[in-house]
Amino acid sequence: AEYGEFQTFQHYFKQINLSVMQPGSSDVSACGEPALVSAAVAVVTKALEDAGGAVAIAFNGGKDCTVVLHLLYLALQQQASPIPSVLGVCIESGETFPEVEQFIDDVVEVYPITLVRIKAGIKEGLEILMKEHPDIKAILMGTRRTDPYSSHLTEFAPTDPGWPQILRVNPIITWSYSQVWDFLRSLQAPYCPRLFLAGFQHL
Repeated sequence: AEYGEFQTFQHYFKQINLSVMQPGSSDVSACGEPALVSAAVAVVTKALEDAGGAVAIAFNGGKDCTVVLHLLYLALQQQASPIPSVLGVCIESGETFPEVEQFIDDVVEVYPITLVRIKAGIKEGLEILMKEHPDIKAILMGTRRTDPYSSHLTEFAPTDPGWPQILRVNPIITWSYSQVWDFLRSLQAPYCPRLFLAGFQHL
């Protein structure tokens, strides 16, 4: 995988501005728009507290869930050291790009995530997740209001009737496309660049 000018993901990861990620720190001044980021971290923190830590993160390697991953990391850094492992779920409903698969594998090696891969549609995938991990009460998602069927969603949104019941937590629901990229670039955060540079806006 290629991460800008760096040879490996681990090397790229080390370039992150870790000064904003120290245990007990609340300094997000280096992360895009500080007020926006602080509000999003507060959403993640509330989800962790309300669910007693029984929170998973949806992660498919895309830019939006990558932002949420870093917000989760910031929230966990502020709460505890060492950072506890968090359940990650990657629901794959179709063919995926090799670059994305490699990026996901690289992320799991660096971040405190125990990843579960589920090959199914979204609804069926959630059913499998809840059957295998019935203790999970909430799932962090990279959904934004500009996404299809998401204009009505808020930061905390239960799943629709007829779906597996779990609380969807959307810390970046109000973020714009440019705010997502501002965050990633200002933090020098790793993301899967090749497909986005090739013109893909969503994964």
